[in-house]
Amino acid sequence: MAAYGSLVWVGQALAPHVDAITEDLIRVTEQMIPLNDVAADLAEMRAASIAENIAAVQYVLANNIDPATVSPPAGAAAYAQRLARRGVPLTILLRAYGLGQYRVLDAAIGLTLAVPGPDQPARIAELLTFAGAYLDRLNSSMGRIYEAERDRWLSSRQAARQQWIARLLDSDDVDVAAAEEVLDYRLDRRHHAAEVWTTVTGTDAVRALEQARQLLSTAMRTGGTELVAASGDRAMCLWFPDQQPCPPEELTAQLTAAGLPVRVALGPVADGLPGFRRTARSAARAKALAISAGETAPTVLDYDTVAPFALLSDDPVELAGLVHRVLGPLASDGAKAELLRNTLDVFLAEGASFSRTARVLDVHRNTVQYRIQQVTGRYGIAVDTDTFRLRFALGVCRWNRHVLTRTI
Repeated sequence: MAAYGSLVWVGQALAPHVDAITEDLIRVTEQMIPLNDVAADLAEMRAASIAENIAAVQYVLANNIDPATVSPPAGAAAYAQRLARRGVPLTILLRAYGLGQYRVLDAAIGLTLAVPGPDQPARIAELLTFAGAYLDRLNSSMGRIYEAERDRWLSSRQAARQQWIARLLDSDDVDVAAAEEVLDYRLDRRHHAAEVWTTVTGTDAVRALEQARQLLSTAMRTGGTELVAASGDRAMCLWFPDQQPCPPEELTAQLTAAGLPVRVALGPVADGLPGFRRTARSAARAKALAISAGETAPTVLDYDTVAPFALLSDDPVELAGLVHRVLGPLASDGAKAELLRNTLDVFLAEGASFSRTARVLDVHRNTVQYRIQQVTGRYGIAVDTDTFRLRFALGVCRWNRHVLTRTI
């Protein structure tokens, strides 16, 4: 136990002054930390907390209690928890404790100076040591109480938000007005959803997703009014309100420039509560398609550009059957087959022009001719008839790689 026995008389001498010190500290605190900083309805709770803390300091001194063993008074702890739930910064609470400690210490030193003697400097030094130990104990205890309550509150609040979002997406019987109030997000307008995910883990994932949210918010010009919901351990879904979509290529350039290890899938812009649901589901489909495509998928994928492939992914067996009926052995997951499929896809998109295909692929014209000859000769695929089925099957191979036959 810390040796503060020589200060017992100071604690006893403070007892008649506790009420006056408390009233003065409440007045000074209101002046230095205005009520609008902590909300007016907390004034009574703050005053009670101050009174409890002053009484506690006096009691600890008068009874020679080791400050390292002291716990905050119940009312003070409840006040800290209320501030945490209101989102009031911890610094405001700790500033108030520092101010209170100064007032008590000032009164205690005044009492010490009123008693002359050769040991007066030693008494003041001991008071300062006691004050430092007591304030350190109080601040650390109150900080833990505040942070634990803040984490609990944020967790429960986020859970409530997730529940409301789930209801909006899955239930036809939902109180829209109540949902809007909890989520602070209006539903009677246009919405544009985005799925964002990352492959990094831990704090790196949290950091990457938050930076991506900020980047997308700026790009979409929504000023932080977007709605955010977790959609996995390392993923989130965002709804951007009332805005013109940012082109995927611009988002790609910004994400690349920022070096963020994330991918984005965009749903279409849609209106009202039905649109809120549709754009989110479409973004989720586009995300599933991007994951299926693997490394060949772009950083930002717009649902509207791949909607046919996304819509058909719900029946993988039928989809695989269609692909193999059209492409045969060319629908394998080998590197050579993929090279030939990519060449064929560009060749058909360029109107069966060898020269234009060569420019797009940045290869010699003869290389394109050789590859197309392999497609037609070795795999028996005709490139001059029914190109719609052919291009569709090639697109399925790109976006739904589970349809490919594995090579041994």
